[in-house]
Order: sequence, then structure tokens, then C-alpha cells
Amino acid sequence: MSLAKSFEKITTMTTATALSATVYNPATGGFYPESLTNGALTSGTSWTGADDLDSSANTTVYTHSGGTGTYTQASSAMARPGKSGAKYKFTYTVSAPENAAPTISIPATFASVATALTGLDTAGTYSVDFNAAVTPADFVLSGTSAATGTVTLDTFSLLEYNKDDRQVKRAVVSVETAAVNFTIDGTTPSVTSGINCGHLLNVGDVLTLNDINEIRNFRAINAVASSGAILKVTYSVL
Repeated sequence: MSLAKSFEKITTMTTATALSATVYNPATGGFYPESLTNGALTSGTSWTGADDLDSSANTTVYTHSGGTGTYTQASSAMARPGKSGAKYKFTYTVSAPENAAPTISIPATFASVATALTGLDTAGTYSVDFNAAVTPADFVLSGTSAATGTVTLDTFSLLEYNKDDRQVKRAVVSVETAAVNFTIDGTTPSVTSGINCGHLLNVGDVLTLNDINEIRNFRAINAVASSGAILKVTYSVL
């Protein structure tokens, strides 16, 4: 039985694009690529703050007022949505703590059990490890406080551990938004209006690659230049 390993999404292809080796063949004992979008919190894009926990100048700041607050990245906005039961490392930077530190945790809607952030009373960079829930929802930081205090958080990273040293053998590729031309021998495909090199995959088509060399040599490009085709890829071992 195969084990689903990873998900990759390639968007707005303007040149011939390969699958990402760091996704289909990550270093054993390392991590898959970043799960969060805009971990730098630039302008709060892709994040939503509520109540006592909100965006401020490329950071999120918890300021005690009502005693609760959340900071959320919707699953649909994540670079790699949460994977059932996977082990994750969440890294963050703490600055400007004042007075009583709040309690901030990753709730059991994303983690298998609520996981508290550490170091909220001392400036520095910290990490917490946790296992994902059976069905991970949005990524949320949930804060509570009982007394006056404030703390600033930024530079977020959420990485899934790679614990599997078996070689990926299969990739399932689906097409959305617009058609693509593809090759699996390393040849560079071209748009249809050019020399039209490659096989056509239309919207809704699914291609299964059953060999690591095919996966490594896969290339795709918009069949119509700059049409913004989306490829979604799931990898598995056999």
C-alpha cells in the first residue's frame, strides 16, 4: 500500500517548469518545504487577526484588553495545508515582552493536542514540535490573558518533518485553470503556438508518473502562453 508523502502546487507557469526535488526527494531526517504563506507577516497578508492578537507593522502583537485573541492563516491560504498526523516544527521570534505574558497556543483544531508556545516573556527565537490533528483545519494561534501585558511575534515558519527514507515512486499530477504541454524525458516543452513540443494535458486531466526518473525529468509549460495553469501533485512511495 502506498503512503501519500507530499503535495505541491505550481502556478502561473511562464517558462518550462520541473517538479520540486525538495518536495519529492527531501533529505531524510529533514523537512518538507514551508507550509505557511508569508511567514514574514508582511503587511499581514494571508493572515487574519482578531481581538487582542492582531497585525502590526509586519508582526503580530498580543495586547491584553478583552483577554482573548486569535491569529489565523486559513487552510486554503497555506502553501502546504496540514497533513493528518504529521509531525511539525513551528518556529517564531518573540520581541518587546512587557508586564504579564499571555498564553498563546496552537489549538487542537490543527494540532492533535493544544500546544503552548514557549518563551513569551523573553525576547528570542523559539520552536515547538507537535503532531497534527487527524483533520487539520486552519492554522491558528490562540491567545488568552488575565492581566495587562503585551508581546510581539514575527518570523513564522511551519515545517513538516520528513521521517521516511523510502524513495518516492509515484506522482499523481492534475491540471486546473488552463491546459499545459508536458514532457517526461527532460526535454523542454513549449507553448502550442510555438514548436508545440510536448503532450497536452487539459483542465481536469490526471497524469500518473510511476518512476522516479519520470518524476525527476517531468517538465510542463502553459499550452497557451501565460495562461496561469495550475498543477497539483501528490507523491507516494510503494
